[in-house]
Amino acid sequence: MYWPARPYRIGSCAVRWSLSDARREESHYCGGSAFRFTRRPMAIAAELRPDWKMGAMLLILHLSSRAGKSSLRRLHILNWALRSAKNRAEFEQVRDHQQPLFSFQFRFEPALGRAINLAVGEQYVDWVGGDRLQITAKGKRWMAEILKDETVMQEERDFLTRIGKDITETIATEMITVKAI
Repeated sequence: MYWPARPYRIGSCAVRWSLSDARREESHYCGGSAFRFTRRPMAIAAELRPDWKMGAMLLILHLSSRAGKSSLRRLHILNWALRSAKNRAEFEQVRDHQQPLFSFQFRFEPALGRAINLAVGEQYVDWVGGDRLQITAKGKRWMAEILKDETVMQEERDFLTRIGKDITETIATEMITVKAI
């Protein structure tokens, strides 16, 4: 059974689809011959996957935060730095005072927000004081599993170990707010 009952004309091709086709594939008829588009799962870049984001966030809290706590703004800055080798190099230049604080341009990434919500739901982190996240005992156990395998997130681990706990909340706030001179 086709819905709608007659084909719609799009350009020089007639398009028909059924309710079963709508989920899997689209059938197109053009010039008397049929061709189909089959929907396939889309690959998601590793840095956008929620499990990678949760692991990165736990690494930040474990390796680069005092008492396993961090503000949301600081997490966004360090998360952006972790995304690529270019971002890590730019961030280290700012940290080493080779560039001004405002020269490191970062973005507040919605994928991190979703990963935070998932991590809170899975009880890997908790909100503390309404504006800070802290790693929980369950999160520390998952972090121990990540740290067991030295090949997992190796570049991110090396970077966070190098920067240590130098990026304080004050520095994170200064990176976000640009003061007029």
